[in-house]
Amino acid sequence: MNSLNLALFDTLAAGFSPSPTLLWFASAIALGSSWACAAILAWVAWRRPAQSICMVAVLAAGGAASLISHEIAASVGMPRPFMVGLSPAHVPHGARAGLPSTHASVMFTMAFILLLQRGLRDVGLLVLAVASVTAWSRIYAGIHFPFDIAAGALLGACIAAALLALHAAGRRFTRSPAAAPAWPLRALTAGTAGPSLVLVFGFAAAWIGLNTPGSIGPAVLEESGPVEKSTALLYLAAAACLAAVRVASLSRLDKTAICIVLVAFAAREADGHLAHHGSLVFAPIAVAGGWLARRAWSARDALRAWWQWRPEATTLLTFAAVIGAAIVLDQVPAVLADQDGLGGRPAGLYSYLVLSFEEVFELALPVLALLGIVQARWGANRGANGANRSTRAALSARAGS
Repeated sequence: MNSLNLALFDTLAAGFSPSPTLLWFASAIALGSSWACAAILAWVAWRRPAQSICMVAVLAAGGAASLISHEIAASVGMPRPFMVGLSPAHVPHGARAGLPSTHASVMFTMAFILLLQRGLRDVGLLVLAVASVTAWSRIYAGIHFPFDIAAGALLGACIAAALLALHAAGRRFTRSPAAAPAWPLRALTAGTAGPSLVLVFGFAAAWIGLNTPGSIGPAVLEESGPVEKSTALLYLAAAACLAAVRVASLSRLDKTAICIVLVAFAAREADGHLAHHGSLVFAPIAVAGGWLARRAWSARDALRAWWQWRPEATTLLTFAAVIGAAIVLDQVPAVLADQDGLGGRPAGLYSYLVLSFEEVFELALPVLALLGIVQARWGANRGANGANRSTRAALSARAGS
């Protein structure tokens, strides 16, 4: 272990003889700073409605940083100070790898994104201050080395830079919708794109299930495995994509509500269950769901324009059907586990097959969400092109007469 890392830890940490006042202060920050950051983002979204989508995108970026930092920490396997006897764990914490710090990764990612956004630098400075104090508190409490924090800050800077570069590239790509629909985009915006995509995922699920646990390790399909974590990341990517692009048919409130629901799906995939957070998390999800239900009901008259919006509507119906299939498949393994065999074949084979379909179909859901965003983004363009063609045809007919 690096001598500089140990020297910095000895200087900053409470060790075995903490100051009661400083320990109380550090513990309060270490345990409550995440809620402080969430409160800051919520306050900005409330006071500056024009920035509400950006706040959801920042939250999604923080979720992505959390998943990435967990994966890196599990791969590196660096122990925490209390795990090697250098300090007690002054706040409750699990004995898992600590480099990079997840708290630092998430908070510095959000702070750097906000600092790089014109008009949000004051908020970025506030989040940066919370991140810095949190970094000190977690070192003082004996649950992180200073290099854990530095690695988290570096990871946050890299994620923020990558996301802002992607955002800039996406804005350049979507600035001129008329030039966008090349043949790949036309294929994606077709009405059969959603069902065809699910069919591809179904073939992939069958192949994975039939080759597990032979050629494919069962860890791929387990809880917190690569498929589940990829699903969470894709939900966050869908939320960030929706926040970044302009969709003529969606208001700011519509986009905010959809982003909240997508982030909630990501939290579920990352095992951030509502039972651990209570109504503080459930309330905005319920409000967002209620708003979307109200909007869907008020838009029922738009079904007359089914042909124009057929791809988006088909993708939405496919999304709902896949959710229903995943819920049903989630109940099947428990039934199969109670049986010794089915039709002369081991129940374990069917269990892996069903589990594969469940996990792969859940992976298909955020991909369908991304597909729906692409279709909605160019849906208005499709309608405008159709109107232009009709106008040209009418003018040609008038000129011929």
